[in-house]
Amino acid sequence: MSLIGKRILRRNARCVALVITLLVVAGCAGTKGAPVFPIHARPYAPRAIVEPQEVFLKCGDDYFCIDLAHLEALRVYTVEMDSLVRKYENATKELNGR
Repeated sequence: MSLIGKRILRRNARCVALVITLLVVAGCAGTKGAPVFPIHARPYAPRAIVEPQEVFLKCGDDYFCIDLAHLEALRVYTVEMDSLVRKYENATKELNGR
């Protein structure tokens, strides 16, 4: 390998080492003192949301019908989603200092 090739490899190695060092320092310094909030899973979407054309059936000219089991699943999903939104709203208020 020529002398120029060795210099280029050394310079590239230095640049890579510098970038890694900066990323480690920035990552460690960025998280100190910040409150940590848990990540919550989104509730399972019921069939009324995933496949509404299969669940909501046309019963007359002006309205649709839904089976009680699907309606209950939709109610549970709505309650769980509301709870999730409230958790993230509270976390956002804490981060923003109210």
